[in-house]
Amino acid sequence: MKKLLLFDIDSTLLRAEDATHQAMDRAFHDIFGIEAATRNINFFGRTDPELFQEAATKLLGRKLKDKEYTAAVNRYLEMLPQELKSCIFYLMPGVASLLEELAARQDILLGLETGNIEPAAHLKLQRGNIDHYFRFGGFGSDSESRPGLVKIAIARGRKIAGDGIKEKNIYVIGDSPHDISAGKDCGVNTIAVSTGRADREKLMAEAPSCYFKDLSDTAAFLRCIDDEKK
Repeated sequence: MKKLLLFDIDSTLLRAEDATHQAMDRAFHDIFGIEAATRNINFFGRTDPELFQEAATKLLGRKLKDKEYTAAVNRYLEMLPQELKSCIFYLMPGVASLLEELAARQDILLGLETGNIEPAAHLKLQRGNIDHYFRFGGFGSDSESRPGLVKIAIARGRKIAGDGIKEKNIYVIGDSPHDISAGKDCGVNTIAVSTGRADREKLMAEAPSCYFKDLSDTAAFLRCIDDEKK
């Protein structure tokens, strides 16, 4: 029976310091003439559509119209590659070796559950040279809500696997309480890692199936997903 593993990106797989902030700020400046649009906006565990609309509501007094949103997103995607090149960028501890180990197993299907819109997600993964590990996912461009995009990722994974993966063999892996609560809302296992802004106490309050300080202990991670008692 295959296992479906869905990874968050930012602060779970990699860190691109301020790249998203800077690219969004440049998009709002170029289109609306607004400086520092994302200042005082909490990005943690949020989806890109949420962030664009919150910035617009605070600064324009309304949400973006469809054409405005499309223009802002397109400009953001034009700016993001440059910001990814110039920012402090690195993979989180253990990620490279863990993904290599997981990809070598025939019973594991790797996917994403991320608030990034899909093109932005791929740009970040490409910057870290780990894009080839992921064939599918659920993205902010699929749903503004984290549970919604997790459900979409699960459906896509099941379609690829074609063998009716059960909830007990699905894992959501993330650094935010939002990742863990979304996975639980979908009735699947969750793995929390303290590589983001949430400390152990906040993550454990969501009662994840497993908890790790980071992803450097590959053997412990494999024991978590291979525990048949779950």
